[in-house]
Amino acid sequence: MARYITYGKREKETVKQGIAAIREVLMGEDDGAKKSLLLALDWFMDPYYKQDAYIADFREQLTDLLQTVVVTSGDTEVAGDALCLLTSYAWPPFDILEKNIHRVSPRIRPDVLYAIHMDSEYDER
Repeated sequence: MARYITYGKREKETVKQGIAAIREVLMGEDDGAKKSLLLALDWFMDPYYKQDAYIADFREQLTDLLQTVVVTSGDTEVAGDALCLLTSYAWPPFDILEKNIHRVSPRIRPDVLYAIHMDSEYDER
């Protein structure tokens, strides 16, 4: 049975409260809450929606937190969602991913390696 992930006012408020509130959810135990918050973060991180000003003051910390989620999450979907945000809205170097590649789920390791080396394809041109 398919499960739909949504976000609403609660997730938006969490992001607006800042990095500590985001960290509390993403490092917590509720994978459903994590998935909802990661979906909300997509809206905030995507410059198209013009909401990225809310995260401007802690963007680097958010990038580090997302890397930590990729490395530590026991849920491959949560880790994959965090990685998708990194590859869509951030740019290497991803030091946390590089130093902890051995801790990443084998299912997403190829995608993590892609993220780590995203800038390499441009260096060769």
